[in-house]
Amino acid sequence: MSKDIYLSVVIPAYNEERRIGKTLAAVRGFLDKQNYDYEVLVVDDGSRDTTRDIVGIIAEGWPQLKMIANRANRGKGAVVKQGVLDARGRYILFADADNATPVEQLDKLLPYAREYPIVIGSRHCPGAKIHISQAPHRKLLSRASNLLIRILAVPGIWDTQCGFKLFERNAVQNIFANVRLNRFGFDFESLVIARHLGYKFKEVPIEWYNDPESKVRTGREALRTLRDLFKVKLNLLRGLYSKGGYIHRNPLPRR
Repeated sequence: MSKDIYLSVVIPAYNEERRIGKTLAAVRGFLDKQNYDYEVLVVDDGSRDTTRDIVGIIAEGWPQLKMIANRANRGKGAVVKQGVLDARGRYILFADADNATPVEQLDKLLPYAREYPIVIGSRHCPGAKIHISQAPHRKLLSRASNLLIRILAVPGIWDTQCGFKLFERNAVQNIFANVRLNRFGFDFESLVIARHLGYKFKEVPIEWYNDPESKVRTGREALRTLRDLFKVKLNLLRGLYSKGGYIHRNPLPRR
């Protein structure tokens, strides 16, 4: 595999034995058709099922696939951070293990990558399509949390929590070196840090399919969101999001 990797795809996984094989097949089917070099990093968050075994078997016949295995569960934010800091691509996409945003939607994000170091897939901005909706109570709590995030943390962004974001490598290294939240709040924290460090970002409408088997407990996560919002605001006031927490010393590979 070439050292000049154009795209890295980081997939956090926790107890994903029922979905990870299908998702990886979809990712490979798409990426093998592209004219650039890529890598896929699955970061296992201390799974207690056969997730690691499944990924290991798939990796035997797929040299671009790498697994980072953690013994203990640390949270989605922690393993996404681990994966993006380990990634070698010029551009780094992190995507959810359920492929709720089909990997083909990457084609909507990449055209903006040269101008914007951060391109956000959005389920809620004009032009987005939700093909399978959440249950009404989950949808209500999700939108209420999103409204709080927009008011208190990242004004002007329709959807901070969609698990489909594309970063230029130097930007992602500097931003995630400063990320402190280990669970779902890392999404909006990373965008707060990006804005604090002066990075531009673009929100792009995507297509999204809700997975009825989602493990996210919406009520509990809504309470965590409120708590994490105050943590992020406090971190900003304390000056904990430093500029240039990490500077990548290697030049960007050219496509």
